[in-house]
Amino acid sequence: MTVEASTALSEDVQIALDRLRNYTSPTPEYSVANLPDKYASYPRPRFAAVLVLLYYKPEGGGLRVLLTTRSKELRSHPGQAALPGGKSDEEDGTPIRTAFREADEEIALPVPPNPLATHIQVLTLLPTQLSLFRLLVTPVVAFCHRPDLILPTLKANEAEVAGIFDHPLEGFLDPEVMKRDVESLVEKGEDWIYEDELHSTTDLTWLNNSHYRMHRFRSSSTPIKGLTADILILTAQIAFARNTTYPRHAPGQTEGFGPTVEWVMEEARLAGGWIKGPRIDGKTDGSGPGAAQPDAALLRSTEEKQAVENAALARLGGRKDRDDEGLGPYTPNAGLSRVGTPAPPP
Repeated sequence: MTVEASTALSEDVQIALDRLRNYTSPTPEYSVANLPDKYASYPRPRFAAVLVLLYYKPEGGGLRVLLTTRSKELRSHPGQAALPGGKSDEEDGTPIRTAFREADEEIALPVPPNPLATHIQVLTLLPTQLSLFRLLVTPVVAFCHRPDLILPTLKANEAEVAGIFDHPLEGFLDPEVMKRDVESLVEKGEDWIYEDELHSTTDLTWLNNSHYRMHRFRSSSTPIKGLTADILILTAQIAFARNTTYPRHAPGQTEGFGPTVEWVMEEARLAGGWIKGPRIDGKTDGSGPGAAQPDAALLRSTEEKQAVENAALARLGGRKDRDDEGLGPYTPNAGLSRVGTPAPPP
């Protein structure tokens, strides 16, 4: 990543940040310290949080989001693109604390009492998302005011992170944006195995036979996909107040994660305990939609990767139809209201 000195924000970027700052989730927060009362007697769910850290890159770069490439030595999802974050500890209390603690552990992001932490402002929390493996994940959106000071201090924890990269936020609404930065993209082949040039999708069937569209975006690292992609699409929709240029959902897909959270809470109650979901390749682990791809390190060729993925998707009822749905209007949440700006975690 090229680090630029601090620059005054453009008007459109300031408006985008204000939209995020003014956003209030229409659904309740699910965290170790805040579970809706109606679930008080239910088996304890598993919580996690991720950090959507934005910063401004002038001269056409716009708003960028910081991502990581997971270490290939990790047991789950080796080598895949991710947002900094992880599972919540009981002592975390809030998703904000979880997201920043994990970001500190993974990439050495400054947190208090480091004075550099004052240059990072929490903007909002997005609705809690349900991963394919029943993790309740809360995205924490924050803005780095001084990337020239913060980014040079970041260092990947080699046990967990193979690399740190960024991506234009607007590219999750319109993948064609990446044509302005095409030289930074990985070559087609080992790291981008899909026929589509910039954006690939596959429709799946998962909880309660509901439908889910997995999105994959070509990047300067491995594909940004699954739950990570979903979170960044939503962040971009709020920031830029418009819809995607491509069909966002599969036909019949439930919009929002509220109903699916209800499903897994009831599932846990009936089962008498929290259930982990199967990975697409038949193993069991904790992760999100789209992260359940065959382990890249175990595959010998691009063709073999595609064959294994296609076979796995076929077992889940995957379909390749992508152009069977109109975009529909963008409708911001009715519960939008001005909220205070939380400080970085203590």
